[in-house]
Amino acid sequence: MAAPLVTAAVLATAMVGLAELTDATTLDESFEAGGERVIDVQMTLIAYLCATAVVIGATAVPTGRRALRRIPPVAAAVGALAPIPLVNGRATEYIGGLATDAVLAGVIVGGIAAFLLGPLGVRALIGVASHLVLLWVATLAFIGWTETVVYAGLVQPIGTTVLDDLLGDALGYHLPTLLPYALVAVAVTAALGYWFARRGASRGTAVLAATAAPILAAVLYPVVGMDLWNGKTAPVAAGVAVIGALAALAATARTKPAVPAARRS
Repeated sequence: MAAPLVTAAVLATAMVGLAELTDATTLDESFEAGGERVIDVQMTLIAYLCATAVVIGATAVPTGRRALRRIPPVAAAVGALAPIPLVNGRATEYIGGLATDAVLAGVIVGGIAAFLLGPLGVRALIGVASHLVLLWVATLAFIGWTETVVYAGLVQPIGTTVLDDLLGDALGYHLPTLLPYALVAVAVTAALGYWFARRGASRGTAVLAATAAPILAAVLYPVVGMDLWNGKTAPVAAGVAVIGALAALAATARTKPAVPAARRS
């Protein structure tokens, strides 16, 4: 079962490296003079990237026999440890230790998720990968435009002032700039649920596959740390998971599998 190991290793290392390259994480900084507010933010993001890499690696290659289904999650979890030399090479000893712990947390949570999501097969892969694509598209778009904070499962263009001016008094400091991405993530979750159901998945399978990534993100916040900005954002991540699940349930309520054209004729 080399494929899950290699897939998870390459994906986790590539995403952690891209996070450093784009300054979504800044492991080589000292996190002083206010920078400590995003330490847990960046550690949780690293954990999330590794956890999703485990799930994708474990579900990328179908396993025929039931006895073999336990192997891909283990192999993918081992592979997702690959970013540890990278984070240690980029960071100071203290931050490197935190980042290593974050990788381990992501691998453990991702491994458990991969076992649970294994029966969903490619649907779990598509659901998790879709949310990852959304995260990276938003990250690359916003970072090139304004000051941006990237969380596990959320992107906050914190440098924008329009939303703060409109909603800041009512919603506080963080929520106005977290809200656009959160709403899009909920919409993507609902669309995924509908898409899976239209292609023959049961309602439960469709909703679980659609919400796998938001649930992973929400779980990782308390696992990694809830200090400062991470603690402020954790309820939003949980809200995306819960509201996304409800939206997916609603989207699949009356959805019937599409009938192939050959049958219609």
